[in-house]
Amino acid sequence: MGTWLNRWGRYLSAPVDAASLAVVRIVLGVMIAWDAVRYYAYGVIAEYYILPKWHFTYLYFGWVRPWPGNGMYVHFAAIFVLATLVALGLCYRFAIVGLFLAYTYVFLLEEAAYMNHHYLIALLCFLMIWMQPQRAFALDRRRHPDLPATVPRWNVLLLRFQLSVVYIYGAVAKLNADWLAGEPMYSEIVRRSNDVPGLAAHLPPALLAYAIAYGGLLLDVAIPAALLARRTRRLGFALAVVFHLLNDVVLHIGVFSYLMIGAITIFFDPQWPRELWRRQRPAVVAQSPPRSGGPVRVRWLGLALLHVYVLAQLLIPLRHWLYPGRVGWTDEGYRFSWHMMLRRKRATIAITATDPATGRRWPIDPAADLRDKQLEKLRESPDMMVQYARYKRDELRAIGIRDPIITVDWQCSLNGAPPQPVVDPTFNLAEAENSIWPAEWILPEQPRR
Repeated sequence: MGTWLNRWGRYLSAPVDAASLAVVRIVLGVMIAWDAVRYYAYGVIAEYYILPKWHFTYLYFGWVRPWPGNGMYVHFAAIFVLATLVALGLCYRFAIVGLFLAYTYVFLLEEAAYMNHHYLIALLCFLMIWMQPQRAFALDRRRHPDLPATVPRWNVLLLRFQLSVVYIYGAVAKLNADWLAGEPMYSEIVRRSNDVPGLAAHLPPALLAYAIAYGGLLLDVAIPAALLARRTRRLGFALAVVFHLLNDVVLHIGVFSYLMIGAITIFFDPQWPRELWRRQRPAVVAQSPPRSGGPVRVRWLGLALLHVYVLAQLLIPLRHWLYPGRVGWTDEGYRFSWHMMLRRKRATIAITATDPATGRRWPIDPAADLRDKQLEKLRESPDMMVQYARYKRDELRAIGIRDPIITVDWQCSLNGAPPQPVVDPTFNLAEAENSIWPAEWILPEQPRR
């Protein structure tokens, strides 16, 4: 056993060229900087973080609050600067720690703004803290030219693992009855019939929906499998490029497509950027190869923590199996699990407040408190509805109404199914609490007829 562990530790710690890791560093920095610019250009900073009078927060992170005044504009400017420094490889260690903290702070501010690629970017920034991608194609090398141009092999393998998780769990999540029946793609195509690319507009919606559903499932499986095998790596990369570009054209999902195209180059041999450069510039062939940096040193604590991280990434996307009901209906375990474009909810809500002392009842209009994005997510997410009910409870208590009752008549259609109630319309949501335990106040989804 000890011999096997030593071999495994030395294999993970063996030096490999830092070039491919540096490419991912550059792509990550450029994409985050670009995204920060897009937030300014499209008014997202104000819409998500300044104009809302109240924010949905993640469980146990309710203490995270936006900067006052125009502080969020300054914060995004800082993200742009830090991301640029990461891309340049300048003051890298300071820049990547600052970028992780700044980006994760924004991520935690508004649960209604959750997207899988924001979560992925936060994870990649976290991983990059412990890696050495500044050892190649970085301005820091001008200050420290004696640094080896290599990194421990685990740097490369861990990024390959993290990106594979996105594809594989994306495929696993698609193995449900709705997706295999073409939903929610069919409903989405019908809804966006005027915003479908020209070629697709000539196809029957059902055929297009099945093509996207089964094509997406097959590609989520085929891409990581092809990338992991050296003989099929170029094919896997080509499939991924086509897949992500189509996603960008059809679904308009921001920087995610381009981030993934750049990041999966990590699956090529670690020295591929140098080989490509030499092929384009033959005169550079004579330069010395990257130095190994001396004998392999195995840092067992670090490798142990690496395996803990890998285990967490394998288990967290499966946690929804610990909850009763379908994850698309209850939302319990939906986030952080790589469930991408798997559901389409359409809901109507009628929220009522009752003063138990007088029996007086009156409607609550959430549009008076929430922005459009928040209102859209409120109709979909039971945990957000509880947050909002408790917010209104505290607001009513502040004006002298003791223990107000908040109920909601909430009818929801999931992936084209007939609407049905999410909660008992007589249940007081002001008394409900979000936790890691199953929410007993969510009504079970009724089977379709």
